[in-house]
Amino acid sequence: MASGGAQPTQPLPSKEAGLFKQVLRFHESKQYKKAIKTADQILKKFPEHGETLAMKGLCLRNLAPDSEKEKKEEAYELVRKGVKCDLKSHVCWHVYGLLYRQDREYKEAIKCYLNALRIDKENVQILRDLALLQIQMRDLQGFVDTRHQLLTLKPSNRSHWITFAVAHHMNGAHELAVQVLQQFERTLDEVPASEAYEHSEMLLYAASVMAEGGKPEEALAYLDKRKDKIKDRSGLAEMQARLLMRVGRKEEAAAVYRRLLAVNPNNYKLHDGLRAALGLVPTAESGGVLSEEQRAALTALYDEMQVQFPGNSACRRIPLDFKVGEAFKAAADAYLRIGLTRGVPSLYVDTRPLLADPAKSDAVQQLVESYRDSLRKSGAYPPLTGAASDAPPPAPESPQTLVWVLLYLARFYDRQGRWQEALALIDEALEHTPTLIELYVAKAKILKHAGDLEGAAHIAETSRRMDLQDRFLNSMAVKALLAAGHCAAAERTAALFTRDGEQGANSLYDMQHMWYEVAAGRAHTGRGPQGAGPALKKFTAVVQHFTDIHDDQFDFHSYCVRKGTLRSYVAMLNMMDLLYGHKFYSRAAGGAIRVYLQLHDKPLGAANGADEEAQLAAMSPEERKKYKLAKKKEEKEKARRTAEEKEREEREKREREKAAAQKGGKKGNAAAIKREPDPDPDGAKLAATPDPLGEASKLVEMLVRHAGDRLASHVLAAEVALRKGRLVVALGAVRKAAAVAEGGVAHPDVHGLVVRLALAVQNSPPEHAVVRSVVDAGLTALLGGSSPAHFAETWRAAHGGASLAHRLAAGKTMVLLGAAGGVEQQQVATTAAVAHVMAEDLSSKPHDHAQCVEVHQLLGNEWGDRQAAARWQAACATAFPHSRYFGGARLMALSPVYDFNSMREAFGKLSF
Repeated sequence: MASGGAQPTQPLPSKEAGLFKQVLRFHESKQYKKAIKTADQILKKFPEHGETLAMKGLCLRNLAPDSEKEKKEEAYELVRKGVKCDLKSHVCWHVYGLLYRQDREYKEAIKCYLNALRIDKENVQILRDLALLQIQMRDLQGFVDTRHQLLTLKPSNRSHWITFAVAHHMNGAHELAVQVLQQFERTLDEVPASEAYEHSEMLLYAASVMAEGGKPEEALAYLDKRKDKIKDRSGLAEMQARLLMRVGRKEEAAAVYRRLLAVNPNNYKLHDGLRAALGLVPTAESGGVLSEEQRAALTALYDEMQVQFPGNSACRRIPLDFKVGEAFKAAADAYLRIGLTRGVPSLYVDTRPLLADPAKSDAVQQLVESYRDSLRKSGAYPPLTGAASDAPPPAPESPQTLVWVLLYLARFYDRQGRWQEALALIDEALEHTPTLIELYVAKAKILKHAGDLEGAAHIAETSRRMDLQDRFLNSMAVKALLAAGHCAAAERTAALFTRDGEQGANSLYDMQHMWYEVAAGRAHTGRGPQGAGPALKKFTAVVQHFTDIHDDQFDFHSYCVRKGTLRSYVAMLNMMDLLYGHKFYSRAAGGAIRVYLQLHDKPLGAANGADEEAQLAAMSPEERKKYKLAKKKEEKEKARRTAEEKEREEREKREREKAAAQKGGKKGNAAAIKREPDPDPDGAKLAATPDPLGEASKLVEMLVRHAGDRLASHVLAAEVALRKGRLVVALGAVRKAAAVAEGGVAHPDVHGLVVRLALAVQNSPPEHAVVRSVVDAGLTALLGGSSPAHFAETWRAAHGGASLAHRLAAGKTMVLLGAAGGVEQQQVATTAAVAHVMAEDLSSKPHDHAQCVEVHQLLGNEWGDRQAAARWQAACATAFPHSRYFGGARLMALSPVYDFNSMREAFGKLSF
């Protein structure tokens, strides 16, 4: 704890003053127990000495784990008492702020620091701590002021100059930031060799600030003058190339890009820069399409580069993006043959973007099918596209080439929804080479798309067991298990790659395994009410990961400046500002919101009780008796399985601890074993929240603020607002959803929200006249001035047949409008909606299996039309013959070896 210039308001005698200095030294050296013991010696004689009380509280907090709330509260009480006993002590206020900072209560910590600075205005340590919190909270003007004060107090400190410039940069004052850096540069006589890299980074940072501030010419001149002092030669060249482009000196930029490509021809960004410098990119005037002259120039450019870099794949792959017609087919032919002959597993993923163009997709299909036919017949490729008639025939290929051709074609057919043909090709390849793992991975994906989730899990497990040390195969198996609903087996499988001596769930959380947690949360959501708690546990874990990542930036505010990595530091700050817009945060927060909405619509206890009462009421006395006996038997079986599972987990835990101890008791393993038990391992407390809409609202606020460009954010915001009866908020969310959605109000999700909002206003119009006028005006604009019924009918006529999602949205609104008109009208509307949805022709094009399952459940459960559900199931069984859910006719036989509920031989006994 640094002491400032202010005199203590509670001076101690010399002996106790010496003891207090020892307390400070013990704290700085992290000897907290000794510090507390020494503080107690002072407090025996001076029990109300504020600074000693505060320091004791701080040391006590440092010793207390985050999970021990009682010790944390005791520490706060001591510090509060210290502040109360000595309100005019900057040490007490500083310690109070440190306590809040440790618990991530940054706003409260800033208040405490400001109080400390009112007492000791020039305390450098407090000013530094305040500056760190200000940039953490993005109080940019306050950050500038604090850094200016620090620079004034310590002008000889290099870091104060640098951070003052960064403060101006982040605050948008680019010119002032450059002036500060240049002024600091003038104070340097000669840069020591040990600081050459840091100085080089500062120069590049200054140039980037100039360019960002709209002065590319000055930035170029600045770099040219100081190029001998810059150590990052490639970074310098790339920055010069970008700046030359901005000032219109494209020939010079092209020359720089060519030099860079000579060093790294695989860098696609450099290829993009070269094409832009040569003017070989689509323009707005051309409608985003390359002209024939540009295509010819690009062809000549890459022909030249293929000669210059003969073994480079980027120079062969990029022409496939701009070539068309026969030129594309010839280039694709040459490119595909190389990848297939070499057995490149990523070839399909590499060329998949080309398949979005129907003409290119057809050309690729013709090529690969011709390879298959020719290799089957003669063992060689057909002649190259465009080859001369007198060219020698292609040489015979290795038999393995046919396997890779079959794999590529199977994945191609999978994309087209031709699953039967794709599986036939995979099976043919497996007969030839049953040890090729990529074939099993592809087969698992095809089965998943075809609707056989259980079969996909079995095949993925087979591929995993072929190489137990491959983390990718383990992840594929985990995904397949989760999709099939085997949540416990998936967790055990994922835990195979965690640390010894640690429970899988804990280690997966520490590893911030977000894709797994999101997938597991979705799998638990599909289990119904009993999966609400585990689903929330997984989703909120991901949300907490992002909070931790955001808080972790705190350590870099001083580190990056000290190391001189200024460009990376500013990039990190900008990335952190966009952190909560990441797709994983949106998926996890969205999943948690949907679970909270389900809990609001059907509370756990009430839903289960109501469903059981309805079932019992519909039964005869004999049926009720049988039901109760069966339920009692089921509960006993469930208790038995739970006991076995608990025993197995305890056994595996003992095995992990034993294995960890045998490895020598490493620090990491010991820390893992001592972990505090999770007070809510299954998320039961999360699911038992008394205010699910309140919890959902917190997440919705973050989504709308940080992921407002995503339709799902505004759809969820509208769902929450409608349930809370906040019609103005719901109107705003629906309008934003219409603005973001492709097609606006024509989007099926937006259409359903508009109708529901209109009905909500009809049923419960706002009481306040101003609010009513605002909502009415907004609804009129969304409905186009028509009634909800007319709007829905018009929309159904115009868009209802566009896709299955559109039909589903139209059917739901028909039922809603029927319910609003009365029971009889609801029955008519339900019948009409069922007929409308059933009109979908499943044989005309490939459909999403999950969406077809949703329609089946809607028909049979929510709308209660069992006959329609049966007809839909029959149609889907024809469209998805491999679907286990719909009972298709071509189900894969499952291996009896894989019992995912008791795979004991695979877990806890594998050594990696």
